Amino acid sequence: ATMAPSRALLLRAPAGALRASAPWRTPAARCVRMVLPEVAPSGVNALPVVGQAAVFLLSYAAVGAGAAALNAGLSAAERAFPKAVGFWKATWPLLGVVYLAAGVAHFTYAGAFESIYPPKGTWGLWYLPGDAAFHVAWTGVAEIAGGLGLLLGALAPLAGLRPLARLKPAAALGLLVLTLAVSPANIYMYTHGATMDGLPGVPDGTPIPVVGHYARAALQAVLLALLAGMAREDPREAPAEPEGE
Repeated sequence: ATMAPSRALLLRAPAGALRASAPWRTPAARCVRMVLPEVAPSGVNALPVVGQAAVFLLSYAAVGAGAAALNAGLSAAERAFPKAVGFWKATWPLLGVVYLAAGVAHFTYAGAFESIYPPKGTWGLWYLPGDAAFHVAWTGVAEIAGGLGLLLGALAPLAGLRPLARLKPAAALGLLVLTLAVSPANIYMYTHGATMDGLPGVPDGTPIPVVGHYARAALQAVLLALLAGMAREDPREAPAEPEGE
């Protein structure tokens, strides 16, 4: 017999049990399929464990350094062009829609998200308590709450509810920390070729090309910089509600 080019692990729970415990899940969420190539497109999982750990830490550091540099650049641009950047910043809370949709997807396509959660022992240093289902669930709730906080915090002053403007910087800070907390799943996809099987329009078992991971890391740095910018905002400077005639 010849060796298959990939290792596949399919975990199923009784459909009835899943319907009883999680009735919101779609059929695609009722199984966790993990298809890991023997060697990921990045080649990282073929390295010794020490090398894998180094790549993991360097990837984390690169995203953080990129976000810090972009954040500093945005702050300088805001000081130089306050009106132009201020107008642009008014659109940043729309990121709440993205987080809200992603949070809902954690439940409607839970299996896809669980399949990219790093197993214990990954990189020789990943031993976080709790299973994949637990972490997918709580991060989904956090993304929904954070997304709603961004949107409500931005709209509240326009409706005369200025005290609720505090929600925006608080939600932005929470989402910034959350985005950093879930980054290991993205890095796991890069280092081990894990795939999110079950998502609509995404072929099962097809790892993201290496260049796609680089692009996503750059977008993640931009996202973190925008969240940091909103987290610094003083809610007392929120726009006032329109005055009546």
